Amino acid sequence: MDLLIYGIILLTAFSSLYWQHTPQIFLQETISKKYLIANVIRGFSVTGIPITLLLLGYFMTRTRKIGIFQAWGFLFIGTWCCLLVACFSQDSTWIGHFYNALLPVLRNTSPLFSGVLLAILTNKVVAKHLMNERYAYYLFFLFTFGVPTIFDKDIFNYSGGTTVLYAWMVFTLGANLPDSGLSKKTWCLLTSASAIVLAIMLALMPLISEGTHGDLSTATRLTDAANLFTMLFSFCLVHLLLNLKLNRVQLFSLLGSVLFSTSSFLIEALNTANEKSTWGIRYMELFETILVFLVIWSVVHIYVKSKFFKKLSKLDKKLDSLYLADLEKNIKLILVHFKRALSSHKLVLIVSGVMLVLAYISMVITNVGGRVADTIEGDKSYNALTYAILQRPQIIVINALLFAGLYLFLRGLTNSFWFSFLVSDYLIIIWCVATYLKIASRREPILPSEVAMLGAYRNLLNMVPHWILSLGVVVSIILLCVILLLSWKVKVKKLPLKTRMKCVMIPAVVVCSSFFWNHDDFILKKPMKMLGIDPTFYNQLNGAQINGPTLQFLNNLDVVIMKRPEGYSKTKVEAIIAKYSELANEINKTRTNDLSKQTIIFNLSESFSDPNHVKATKLKGDPIPYIHQLMNETTSGYMISSGFGGGTANIEYMTMTGLPLANFSPTLSTPYTQLVSTHSYNPSIVNYFSNAVAIHPYVGNFYSRPKAYENLGFNDFIYLGSKKKIKHQEKIQNNPYLSDKVAYANTLDVINESKDNGQFINLVTMQNHMPYNKAYYSDNTEFEVEEAVGLNDEIREQINNFATGIHYTDRYVAEFIEQLEAIDKPITLVFYGDHLPGMYANDMIKDGLNLHETDYFIYSNKAAREQGARTNLGKSRYISPNDFPAMVAEATNSKVSPYYALLTNVYQSLPAFYIGSESNNTSVRNVEYVTEDEKIVSEQNLTEDQKELLSDLRIIQYDITAGKNYVKDTDFMKIQSSDGNE
Repeated sequence: MDLLIYGIILLTAFSSLYWQHTPQIFLQETISKKYLIANVIRGFSVTGIPITLLLLGYFMTRTRKIGIFQAWGFLFIGTWCCLLVACFSQDSTWIGHFYNALLPVLRNTSPLFSGVLLAILTNKVVAKHLMNERYAYYLFFLFTFGVPTIFDKDIFNYSGGTTVLYAWMVFTLGANLPDSGLSKKTWCLLTSASAIVLAIMLALMPLISEGTHGDLSTATRLTDAANLFTMLFSFCLVHLLLNLKLNRVQLFSLLGSVLFSTSSFLIEALNTANEKSTWGIRYMELFETILVFLVIWSVVHIYVKSKFFKKLSKLDKKLDSLYLADLEKNIKLILVHFKRALSSHKLVLIVSGVMLVLAYISMVITNVGGRVADTIEGDKSYNALTYAILQRPQIIVINALLFAGLYLFLRGLTNSFWFSFLVSDYLIIIWCVATYLKIASRREPILPSEVAMLGAYRNLLNMVPHWILSLGVVVSIILLCVILLLSWKVKVKKLPLKTRMKCVMIPAVVVCSSFFWNHDDFILKKPMKMLGIDPTFYNQLNGAQINGPTLQFLNNLDVVIMKRPEGYSKTKVEAIIAKYSELANEINKTRTNDLSKQTIIFNLSESFSDPNHVKATKLKGDPIPYIHQLMNETTSGYMISSGFGGGTANIEYMTMTGLPLANFSPTLSTPYTQLVSTHSYNPSIVNYFSNAVAIHPYVGNFYSRPKAYENLGFNDFIYLGSKKKIKHQEKIQNNPYLSDKVAYANTLDVINESKDNGQFINLVTMQNHMPYNKAYYSDNTEFEVEEAVGLNDEIREQINNFATGIHYTDRYVAEFIEQLEAIDKPITLVFYGDHLPGMYANDMIKDGLNLHETDYFIYSNKAAREQGARTNLGKSRYISPNDFPAMVAEATNSKVSPYYALLTNVYQSLPAFYIGSESNNTSVRNVEYVTEDEKIVSEQNLTEDQKELLSDLRIIQYDITAGKNYVKDTDFMKIQSSDGNE
């Protein structure tokens, strides 16, 4: 018996997996013996579904061995187990699949199960009016499956045996199976005969198809679960099995095979994995068939022995009397049970309801002007009141669970329900108010770094409106009185010590786990991503809006800045300081200028890059002729970006500090928000100038720029909404971003307003920011793309728009250079693109380096050239963003500090840093190096001198960012003349 049942399970699993990829033999256009045999095997392999549905119909309605709640529980547990496996094995799994498993009927994701439920509810009526006689039963059988088979028309919408109606039909037939007086031997003969007939028909169909149509278009007509011959064989086999008897484990195993066969997401996941397998698809499918059988067998045995199963059994006993015929009576009975359940669980429901409401409120208060999702595109936002409910319901639940964790923690500590519940509510409300006030004033949520500010609570309280503080005090007094009154009047049962320990430990473990959330090998990394949890470090406000402020706060706890370099110590740092102090003196002997007396402009041109430089991409003409001419006349080449399609702030950070992102831990994804805005010591090129201004013709809250620029030493940050206004505000045609022309106009204003000889300006433009699939320009075909990988209408439109945008940039750069030439003070412009736009379809593995190469040049005006500025540096073809500080010092012929001597040595002696594919290691990035002849080498291929230099850089970088700051109180960052004087 077991062999027969498990054979059916294997057959169903095999059918679900094997026929997903059409075997090569079914692609042939002529009949062969192998083709006929394959068609017969395929026809028999689909009988698992009707056999199982017939058996379930009989045993769930006649012998009551399986109830509907038990079946739902098995569906729920089995599907969730499969989903968890899929979500850990795949990069992404849709969160909706979990809802589908929970509510299979409402979401109609398991039509066979929905059909079974419908059949159970209607069976009493059907049995009474449609199948009350044996002849009526057989008439129903022949009509429902004979007519569609004979006329080859799916009039009942069976879809080969995958619909609700099909499951209802077959299950109903099983539920009303007439008692048979035939012997076991007779049924064996009938089963054999029906099998022979099915085999003959399956073998004849290809011959009939070829004879009738001249091809094999209808050869597989009978290879589905809904034709008459398949059903006859299944009917006879089921009668045979009924004589042999079946137990509960066997029935649930059959149900498991049905659930698997309808789990399209899991089958799709397995097929995706099979395509990548080196075994070959067919071998993998056979292996998975056996694996599926073993999993089903294991899950069934665990399930039928669980407490959950026993509780569902009780529900099934109550359901036995609930049929559509007694609808009014049953509704009243259900209402009685429902009220009792509400009463017995009222405290749990109160806590759950309040926490859900507070979680929803905590997400709503992150809005700006009644809107949420303050995205970088600038044109996408949502109503604050509906966004969380309609688009992020799972995040509301997660935040509610976090809030409930606070209640449980307090309950475990105090064992007082009312104190724990009301105090946790009050603390959550205070958290929401504080978050609202922070966002209203700074457009940024509360971050872990600000917890240290609690020490200055007096100053913090002074920032809060007095009426709010007064209200808080009054509410605290009232709350205390309410807690005492309720604790006296409404007694709640105390928790045992074991339960209290769990209440304390579970929330503590959850919070502590947040210190690992951003680690690549964290076990819940993929499930969290699947749930839609995205730290969004580059935009903390948007992160709070999509995750909730509480979840976003916890996301920011996991920051490992950098792995401690081997040999790091105060003695080693002092040795490095002495080494590069000597090198600085040597360099300064040939340098004549003072960097602080120069005007330096770092112009990050958003997404600027030449499409013609991208492999297999060709435009009609050259959209940036002036910049190409300028690159031929100045120091220029390609900057190796750390990002593709994004990562602007990371490039900014490297250009100003000289510290490569490559040396940081992968968990430090955005230094501005995770490092600079939380640290007081952030040495940068800004520190060498008495006047430093950042300009960004856009909103300024992204990447925590206001705080980051303040900590880097800028005197002013000019952006849309800043105290010092963006004076010039013009756009090009339909482009929503301010143009590069006005970016340069605002920059010229800052230069002309400065009376100081020296000035540093960090200009970040927005004109060429995504998206590019908008009708921004009416003349976007002047430099139309002719060739590109995967070229289609969408890619064509994007490249055309982008090419038009950078052509405008080319024109505005020419005007800007002309204006700089006329200014009588030394000015040096470092112009560079931060990353390529993410619109190219090139293979990242094959063309990865090419997709990280952006154009750059260093230009010095007439006044700077007269002071000895250099127009052609020795190494320039491939550089890293962190090379710019050393390069600009050399280009302006300026003296250097010991730190800049180190950066100069790094720039001149090390290949450019290239962050390739992400590493699974949580402390070290996967870094390679690009030589001047565009060869990629690993760290192992560097010379010993280069490795020593890289070690010196890492030690200094670690000391500055994550170490003891030994260099802080030394002259390492100070520029000295060749005689040793400052």
